[in-house]
Amino acid sequence: MAEDTATEDPGAPVRFMPQLIGLDYTIKTNPVAAAFGAALADGRITGHRCPSCQRVYAPPKGFCPICVVPTGEADLVEVADRGLVTSWTVLTPIQYAGQKEREDYALASILLDGADGTIGQQRLVDVPLDEIRMGLRVEAVWAPPDERVADDRGYGLGSAVSGWRPTGEPDAPPSAYQEHTL
Repeated sequence: MAEDTATEDPGAPVRFMPQLIGLDYTIKTNPVAAAFGAALADGRITGHRCPSCQRVYAPPKGFCPICVVPTGEADLVEVADRGLVTSWTVLTPIQYAGQKEREDYALASILLDGADGTIGQQRLVDVPLDEIRMGLRVEAVWAPPDERVADDRGYGLGSAVSGWRPTGEPDAPPSAYQEHTL
């Protein structure tokens, strides 16, 4: 889709040329990510507890990045679908062809209850942007079961959780998240 660029200065040092491209590719899911995705489809968030340091990683990685030991089914634990906001950012969507976002929105890192690491890039919903804060207690808003698609790479929650909304509980104290802020 070419836009009318006739008004651009051809002698300008930088010129933009709009062009849409598409790529077809297949992601091969590893067994740990596949098991995590199956749990998400079932409405559960799982992680692996390191047998050495006892830290819980959700999503599971299949290893502890601190102790460098493998983890597996024997280390599987379920973590809560609620937690607290450790950091966030407000995004103003840039308008381009195909962009569906029109309003500012917030993405946050969420420290789930029972996990030792945050899950990033989580959409906050049902909260005014100026009321978001560190320590805000939130809970998952699960997508309908037939719409839950896990991130095939095992890095996030995919579309299984459509957002995180405040629980109404008191905020967590800074000691609960100070080691997890960016």
